[in-house]
Amino acid sequence: MSLYPIELFYEAIQKEEYFQIGTFKKPIGKDGRLVAYFVAHNPAELAKLPALFVAIDGEKVPYTIKNITVTERKTIIQLSLIQSKTEAYALRNLPLFLPVVLQPKWQQAMLPYSLVGAVVEDIALGSLGSIQAIYRMRDQYMMGVDHPKKELLIPYSAPFLINVNTAAKKVTVALPEGYLEAML
Repeated sequence: MSLYPIELFYEAIQKEEYFQIGTFKKPIGKDGRLVAYFVAHNPAELAKLPALFVAIDGEKVPYTIKNITVTERKTIIQLSLIQSKTEAYALRNLPLFLPVVLQPKWQQAMLPYSLVGAVVEDIALGSLGSIQAIYRMRDQYMMGVDHPKKELLIPYSAPFLINVNTAAKKVTVALPEGYLEAML
């Protein structure tokens, strides 16, 4: 039985209100299961999720969850529509979202995922865009910023971060000389 009603997920689609909770990592096994990384790791709540959203080409695509296995070391998710390792491989490294109405329950350890939608400004260059996704690559978080030319990846760590104002949803960075040109 699900801890959260599926109607919350339908409402999120109508209102387009989501928050990022984690990222898929790699497929595991032949049956389409995926290893997932969640910042807020509450096994009781994770195990009772009926669905989640996966960001594919900027759109939040809903997937119902067939099975979640939570261990001390990893979380393995099997989605209803994904039945092979090849299909699961297409979801590798994609961000995971839940309806924003669930955010207070998942808020505890959500930083930096709570910054999705925040404006990113460089101290020298000014506004760079807003954060569309947070990616976790090994032990490093990367902010996916929707720069006018293309997605700009900025590490969520020193020396790049100058100030993070979660209340105002604003992140101030100091990009090294030539970083923006190299990324575009």
